[in-house]
Amino acid sequence: MSENNTRKKALSNLKEVWHKIDNLYSLYAKKMGLNLASLLVLQLLYDAAPAKNYTQKELCEKLALPKQFISYIMKSFWQQGFVEMREGKDRRNKDIIFTPLGKEFAKRVLKPLEDAELAVWNCFTDKEVLNIAETMEKFAKSFEDVLKNN
Repeated sequence: MSENNTRKKALSNLKEVWHKIDNLYSLYAKKMGLNLASLLVLQLLYDAAPAKNYTQKELCEKLALPKQFISYIMKSFWQQGFVEMREGKDRRNKDIIFTPLGKEFAKRVLKPLEDAELAVWNCFTDKEVLNIAETMEKFAKSFEDVLKNN
């Protein structure tokens, strides 16, 4: 097989695996009463707190989701008592803060997911874990560079 065909096959396999992983996260989110975007927002907020508070604008940029979609998620979290909005550095963009109820909800949703992720990583050696992480970082950075230049 030529080098070009090998790379096309590898890219095809990567896409297939990527979609499968994405689907697994979506299924988990659904099981927890969320959609994938809500799960990702919850993860970002939980992992950042209390050191950093995101604004809706930052969440949009970080997740590449439309403002209306993030607003819908935040409204839902707010109505359930999971978050509150506080004036931050910029009056136009309020900081999103977990309430105690929100922290507990996030922990209940994310702890089993984190445990599952760690169980998977434990199937690999430390060297393999570092190699996967470094390779994916390189892929993401290279992909970003190529897309910016096209």
